[in-house]
Amino acid sequence: MVKKSNINFNYFVGQKILEINTEENLPLGIRFDNGGLIVECPWRLRKIKTIIIGGSDCISSPDNYSHKKVETLLMGKKVESITFFEDFSMLVIEFEGNYSLDLFHDSNYFEGWQLYGDNGFDLISLPGGF
Repeated sequence: MVKKSNINFNYFVGQKILEINTEENLPLGIRFDNGGLIVECPWRLRKIKTIIIGGSDCISSPDNYSHKKVETLLMGKKVESITFFEDFSMLVIEFEGNYSLDLFHDSNYFEGWQLYGDNGFDLISLPGGF
């Protein structure tokens, strides 16, 4: 059975995306009203059940896929919910418009992602998982 974390993410609900890092060769970074997200692991952006773009697309086909596409789709969207699955060290952020950003930690050596709030909230996916 997949275990959802008991971490309270309500601080982020309703915050909108103000900025998305579109620099090539840098991690995906998203700035919210009062916090942000740094992604250094595999990720995918879905609309309902369809994958729109993933981190591997940006690496393998940068002429067709980039963080700019993520920016085009998500800029100004509000966070509707955040769920953390401890067993997989997987974070799912749902945005208005039926978009979901899934983050998959895949390293035993490196950190995967960091979700932080201006209120001092700081959650980091550590090497080897949570």
